[in-house]
Amino acid sequence: MKHKLYNIRGKRCAKLGQLDAAISYYEKAISIKPEYVEAHYNLGSANHKLGQLDLAVRSYKKVVAIKPEYAAIHKNKILSVVYFFSKGLIPDAIDALEGLIKDSPNDALLFNMTGGCYASQGKTDLAVKFYEKALILKPDYAIPQHMLNSLQGNTSKGPPQEYVKNLFDDYAERFDTSLLDQLQYKLPFLIKEIILKIDPERTKFDKVIDLGCGTGLSGTDLCGISNNLTGIDISVNMVSKARDLGIYDSLIVGDIVEILSPAKEKYDLFIALDVLIYIGEVESIFNAVKNCCNKNALFIFSIEIQEGSDYSLLKSSRYAHSESYILNIVSDMFKVLGSQDVRLRKEGDVWIDGKIYIMQLTS
Repeated sequence: MKHKLYNIRGKRCAKLGQLDAAISYYEKAISIKPEYVEAHYNLGSANHKLGQLDLAVRSYKKVVAIKPEYAAIHKNKILSVVYFFSKGLIPDAIDALEGLIKDSPNDALLFNMTGGCYASQGKTDLAVKFYEKALILKPDYAIPQHMLNSLQGNTSKGPPQEYVKNLFDDYAERFDTSLLDQLQYKLPFLIKEIILKIDPERTKFDKVIDLGCGTGLSGTDLCGISNNLTGIDISVNMVSKARDLGIYDSLIVGDIVEILSPAKEKYDLFIALDVLIYIGEVESIFNAVKNCCNKNALFIFSIEIQEGSDYSLLKSSRYAHSESYILNIVSDMFKVLGSQDVRLRKEGDVWIDGKIYIMQLTS
């Protein structure tokens, strides 16, 4: 019952306008009972009032994930929007948002969500209009700024962490089906073949780390060539799916650079498939990997390839990198053992070209 007591204390603080204290109580309630829907909703509401909009959305999405029917009965119709969007019912989400905006015309979150709905439909002009309005209302709102950058061809060094967390938390349930069936994603199944080409005698690695492990698509093959397999991903929901497979010895939720940069643990093989496409400036990733390399460690990663500039933020909200940029960064850290042109995924009827690199730590 202690979780209920913390929730009640949080509500009392919220009524007094003590939102930071309220958030602390709601978080305590959730730490005791992670599926406590009311506390998740109250946490979202408090963060919404404080202008912590990305955190608010995360809590609202958690409510709908735990108890979808909550969206239908709750007076806050933003939960209905989250539910509709999660089910791909975009017109219904837009209809609900129109009503919410009439009642709350100065809520930047509503304009950002509407922009996201139109962007998912490919209606770029409308998406831009609503993202711009969100930024007028909240100039430091990082997610609509990132989306505007991608739609308007303005490159940034990298997306906001909350954008990536939200993207993959939302994506976790349908991730494998979408990648394998719709996008015809094949990269995880190439790893063993690539390693054998480089070193036919090498059948096992002592310590392997799967960077951006997602739901564990790569891990299903990596566990067969590793004595100890670690996975890292920024998405809680992705890691939860990976944990269900029972193939990882260790799973860590967090940012790759923040975890590896201070780490003392060393690894023999690093895998980063479809990771760098969500980062513009990638030097920090290579430095972090180098910090955790055993002698002669291998680093296998993929990029979406482009000619010309170092990297670009695309309309897909992913990044493409030039080969010259990658090779220049790694020149003092890793030697290139090989590379392979690959088709990363299929978007509509168009294959997206990429490259897999196999690199080894220089002595």
